[in-house]
Amino acid sequence: MWPLLAFLSLLLAAALAYLARSGDHVPAEMAWGLFKPATLGLVASFALHESAHAIVLKRIRSVTHIAIDRTAWRTSVIPEGTMTARQMAGVALVGPCSCVIVGSLLWLPDLDRPLAWWHLAHAVFLLPCFGDGRALRHSLRTARKQQPGSSGP
Repeated sequence: MWPLLAFLSLLLAAALAYLARSGDHVPAEMAWGLFKPATLGLVASFALHESAHAIVLKRIRSVTHIAIDRTAWRTSVIPEGTMTARQMAGVALVGPCSCVIVGSLLWLPDLDRPLAWWHLAHAVFLLPCFGDGRALRHSLRTARKQQPGSSGP
């Protein structure tokens, strides 16, 4: 996400320089209108999401290493080691749920509804087409197969 942040930082700096020189606040307000959701919404919510995964993974003794997969546009944590189905489900849930909790806290007292939506949107990562949703589905299938007397497919 750094290319977006770099661009928006330069845009905001230029708008603030223009404000200081001209007194015209409209470009600065417009730049802040882009910068705020990108940093406090997009980047902060993903930082919270991945940090929550990492915090829970660090508490699982059988996870021997946590790798960070980073590209220009995304960052994610990848555990190495073993986990039970219950641990896998917990790790999958904690990232999106931490963001949903923060989004709810921002929503309830009407602190910042637009910012709340950025965090609440992380609930979609529990759908099976996303990594957390796939991990959750896998953990549920594994747990079902491990139950005594179950006949898994």
